[in-house]
Amino acid sequence: MKKAISRILISALLLLFLIPMPAAADDWFEPDPGYYTLMDENGKELTVMAWEISVDDEYVSGDNKHYIVIRVDKEKRTAYTRLLGEITLPAAEMQTDSLETAEQNKGNILLYCTHSDESYVPSDGTESIKGNGGIYDVAGALQKNLEKKGVHTVFSKEKHDPHDAGAYRRSRRTAVNLIKQNMPVRAVFDIHRDAVPKSHYVTEVDGQDMTKIRIVIGRRNQNRQANEELAYKIKSVADKNYPGLVKDIFLGKGSYNQELSPRSLLFEVGTYENSKEAAQKSTAYLADVIAKALYGGTVEKHSQKTGETEGDKTKVSPINHENKKSSGGRGFLWLFAVLAVGAVGFLFISTGSREMLSKITKSSRQEFSSFLGRKKKK
Repeated sequence: MKKAISRILISALLLLFLIPMPAAADDWFEPDPGYYTLMDENGKELTVMAWEISVDDEYVSGDNKHYIVIRVDKEKRTAYTRLLGEITLPAAEMQTDSLETAEQNKGNILLYCTHSDESYVPSDGTESIKGNGGIYDVAGALQKNLEKKGVHTVFSKEKHDPHDAGAYRRSRRTAVNLIKQNMPVRAVFDIHRDAVPKSHYVTEVDGQDMTKIRIVIGRRNQNRQANEELAYKIKSVADKNYPGLVKDIFLGKGSYNQELSPRSLLFEVGTYENSKEAAQKSTAYLADVIAKALYGGTVEKHSQKTGETEGDKTKVSPINHENKKSSGGRGFLWLFAVLAVGAVGFLFISTGSREMLSKITKSSRQEFSSFLGRKKKK
């Protein structure tokens, strides 16, 4: 009897340790539309967000002011912040051409859309199209623009409907499969559009009307440092090359599946009131910024209104590789644990705790072997 109880306890502990926390905090889902307003210490509006805001969330404004949320009024959907200071974006350093050449084409960029239905009202006629939202056209445009830069990009059109609090749990499987099938991975991007008024995303780059882009980072995952570094690098290159393109950076309570791989970011490309065409235009500039941030290149300052170059050219180095030893390694170890969860859960349900312990090692070994050594058929 004692042995049976011990087996059950051990099984329960294993499940608690291996199973990822629920993703409910990753997605704010309410039947009534709305958004939160972020306020500074003087009661001035900083921005609005169609995300649930929590205490300790962080916000980096377009002018690089760094705020932390200290109080949230959920009834009024208002969050109050404290200024932490101003962030210093990574400087563009002079490098030789050989560095850019050596880094080019190393690793794949992976794209997917957690919210399959997200659409743009002026172009799609509605804000939501189940399973075939206009967001796929925007992500597809980003893929094409990255490919034009010589960057191999894989875009999954897997659907994750409905748009509810479980969407990130469903898109998690897509992200895991993308990573397994497309090693080595340079970065993983989840493409969204926002749900706030149009005025917050309208911008002009190179003299053309288009949409701003918000970067979102999950602050409860072990890849946060690597993700922050990439976000800051992207904003630095964008601010230098295409002022007005990157709107801001939000660090939210969730993980947004960013624990699966280092250098994972979520991009909000415009909002539902912007035209899809404006969002697609933005992806051409975003692709240029991503390519330079990840692989290196020459940054040339442009005037936001006229689009004319201002003669200031700087060589930008690729994002550093130091995180491969820290955040990167932990990211892939976390992915191994995620892959094992499926086998553990299935065994627990189908065979019960008595048989699970004898099978868990074999099942986990098979999952890991599939991830590490099995090649995709051509």
